[in-house]
Amino acid sequence: MTFKKILPLFLAIPMIFAGCAKKESTPMEKIQERLGSVKSYECSASLTRISNKGSNTYGTKQYYKNTGQYRLELTSPDDVAGNFTVYDGKIVTQYNPHCQKKIMRDVPENQARNELFLNSFFKNYMNSEDVTVETVSVDESACTVLEAKMQGGNRNMESEKLWINNDTLKPVKLVIYDENKKERYVLEYGNFEYDVQLSDDVFTVKQ
Repeated sequence: MTFKKILPLFLAIPMIFAGCAKKESTPMEKIQERLGSVKSYECSASLTRISNKGSNTYGTKQYYKNTGQYRLELTSPDDVAGNFTVYDGKIVTQYNPHCQKKIMRDVPENQARNELFLNSFFKNYMNSEDVTVETVSVDESACTVLEAKMQGGNRNMESEKLWINNDTLKPVKLVIYDENKKERYVLEYGNFEYDVQLSDDVFTVKQ
């Protein structure tokens, strides 16, 4: 085989391998895949509730399973620490160590409480026709911001935004806005772990 015939063959080899190379996923594609495959999560977060009378901030812990169970604990301030709400898949139960009747069973569902869980945002985002995506920097880390309309017709819960770190794919902040685009709930995440092993005891209230 002559040199003139060999040269085109060598030039073609890099093109063949380049065509076989897998295209790297974008941050948005990675985020959608991560959120869509969540089996469970556990996190701590600072929750600020804002009303026309002012604002209150609480320390919280969340536990969630994709089978529907959840647990929301208040860890601070001291006058509410120890309160928690759990859903075992059938009923909602509240526990308040500061009340004489500590346990309340079959508590009505509450949209504000439910919307604080990550699965609710993802459901709203997937069902919303009016969504936006942008990239911002938070503490020198690149984040993708997802925005979606909320369901239910609550004027204090019109839309929401979720900040997600592009490297870790973990949420950084969730903000819920009213119909006037004012912040009503701000959830700033601390420790966050996907797909943790959660026993059924986490979602029960012992007598």
